[in-house]
Amino acid sequence: MIYLFYGDDELSILEAMQDLIRNVGTNDLRDHNVIRWDKQSITPENLTSSVSAVPFLSERRLVIVNDFFSKTKGKRNTGKGWDNLRQIVESMPPTNDLLFREAQDTYKSNVLFNQIAKMTSVREFPMPRGGAINRWIQERVKGKGGDIDNNAVGRLAYVIGPDTWALDSEIEKLILYAADRQINSDDIDLLTTDNHQDSIFRAVDMALNGNPHAMGSVKTILNGSESPGYILAMIHRQVRLLITAKMSHGEQVSRNDLSKQLNLRGYAMDKLLEEVKRHSLSKLMSAHSLLANTDEKIKSGKLTDMLALEILLGELALLNN
Repeated sequence: MIYLFYGDDELSILEAMQDLIRNVGTNDLRDHNVIRWDKQSITPENLTSSVSAVPFLSERRLVIVNDFFSKTKGKRNTGKGWDNLRQIVESMPPTNDLLFREAQDTYKSNVLFNQIAKMTSVREFPMPRGGAINRWIQERVKGKGGDIDNNAVGRLAYVIGPDTWALDSEIEKLILYAADRQINSDDIDLLTTDNHQDSIFRAVDMALNGNPHAMGSVKTILNGSESPGYILAMIHRQVRLLITAKMSHGEQVSRNDLSKQLNLRGYAMDKLLEEVKRHSLSKLMSAHSLLANTDEKIKSGKLTDMLALEILLGELALLNN
């Protein structure tokens, strides 16, 4: 069987790969029957030999190739022999599986993939977004033998965001702490550290409210390895959300419709609506103008990302004077 896995949910891809690896047989035989190649080392010759060999003392053999189609970039003659990819994979005995692991969906425009498209089972593993994050958390907790209330689901989704690795780690910790009872929001507030996005939102709120410690909060985030450019982008996003929410309030847009428009739910939506009450539309529009000017200065080379961030936070604080 030929598989192609792609997407940004690395955890789910790894678990799907592990299912295929478990089919190979016992641990002591997997070194002989699970063959891995990457885009730097793969050649037509070693792919041919890998997929055509029969399993060693096992019922199945698995060949994994990482980023093959991103390497070939759609060129038919990228490396001698790749124009015969279909013939190579057709040489596989029925005991063998071949898995192409791709980061994104660029394989779709690759002429080499077109050779084997009808023979390949393609699975996308997208990172859960919006309400899908809540469903993912509920299913994950249940699958691990735990229980969690709806408020806690929303709180965990907001604090961690669409990061299945981080969510899985937090869920393991929360289940262990809660033991046989249901996980609640207090457990999350006690045990789960807010991710950078939540910290950035707090820093933006501090700046818009004239809090002189906003820069200190941002520097803490920078120490956590986020770049000034990323923080600027998140500030811009937060201000846009606040402006949209403020304007929608004047137009009597329902909470449900606004939630869909902003792609925010539960705890995240509550926090935004709480914050938007503190600011006038004119102040938010001034903040947006400052962000646009900051972006122009960075792109023109007048300011570095870090200096622009420092100046912006000071200017945002001055809007309260």
